[in-house]
Amino acid sequence: MNLDFSLLECLEAVATEGSFDKAATTLAITQSAVSQRIRALESQVGTPLLFRTRPVRPTPAAQPLLRFARQTRLLAMEVWPEMKAAATQGQLRIAVNGDSLGTWVLPALKDWVHAHPELTLEFVVDDQTQTQARLRNGEVLGSIGSEGRATKGFLVVPLGQMPYVCVASPEFAQRHFPRGLTIAAAQRAPALVFNRRDALQADHLARCLDWAEPRFPHHFVPAYEAYLEAAILGYGYGMSPLAQCRAALKDGLLVNVTPQMPVAVPLYWHTWQLESELIGSLGRALVAGAALALDALP
Repeated sequence: MNLDFSLLECLEAVATEGSFDKAATTLAITQSAVSQRIRALESQVGTPLLFRTRPVRPTPAAQPLLRFARQTRLLAMEVWPEMKAAATQGQLRIAVNGDSLGTWVLPALKDWVHAHPELTLEFVVDDQTQTQARLRNGEVLGSIGSEGRATKGFLVVPLGQMPYVCVASPEFAQRHFPRGLTIAAAQRAPALVFNRRDALQADHLARCLDWAEPRFPHHFVPAYEAYLEAAILGYGYGMSPLAQCRAALKDGLLVNVTPQMPVAVPLYWHTWQLESELIGSLGRALVAGAALALDALP
C-alpha cells in the first residue's frame, strides 16, 4: 500500500492537537481540508483512525501509522535541514515522568537544546509506568520510564535509579503516626498521590506493611512543586524524590515516615530502533545527565 505522507501528516496533527480545527491551524489549511484528508486516509486503510471525541483520540489502528509518520518526519528533518525551520516540523515529543522532569532531565538536555536551536521539545508528562505505552502508541519518539525490557522495534538504555522518601511534616507525622506507620493509621491518614496513574504510594505501603491491597484516603496533587508544598503544609504524607525533599528534611520541615524502607525507582530511556543522529544525541545527553543525578542501577 502506498500511503500519501500528507495524509499521515494530517493524522499526526489531529492526534497531537486533539482537534480538527487546531490541526488545521498547525498545518495552515482549512478545517474542511483536514476532514477530507482524514476521510481519505480512513478510506484507504479501510478502518476508522480517530475517535471523534473531545479531545479527538487515535484508534488502535492509527497507532502504527502515527509511529511511522513521526519516524519518517524525524528522518526527513535530518536529510533536509531546511525542514527544521518550520516549528511544527521541528518539534520532538518525549514522554517523561514528572519527577524526572522536575529534577534532572532539564539540566541534562540544556547543552543539547543549545546545540539544536532550530528544534523544540514537547514533554508529555505521565507516570513512569505509563510512558512506554505512549512510545508504543506512536505518540512520542522516546520515553523515560521504569520498564527495563525493550519491546520489538524499540531500544532501551539504562539510566539509573531515583531514590524516594516517604515524607510528612513533623506535626502531621506526630498526629497521625505517633507509633509509626501502621495499616490502621494508613487507613485514616490522607496520603499525597500525584494522579490516578500514580501507584508509587500504594506500592510502598504494600511493601512496608505487607498490605495486600492498600486502600487509603488521598489528595491528588498533579504538580511537581505543589506536591512538596502540600507535604510541608501538612496536607498529607507521600513519596517525594530525595533530590527534591533533601533540603526540607535537613531543615526539619519534613521527616522520613519510613526510614527503615528505602525506595529507588529504576529509570530507562526507550526509543525507536531507528538510525537517527538526533535520537542518538538526545539519548546520549540523557544518559550523561542521569549519570550525574541518579544512583547507579544494581
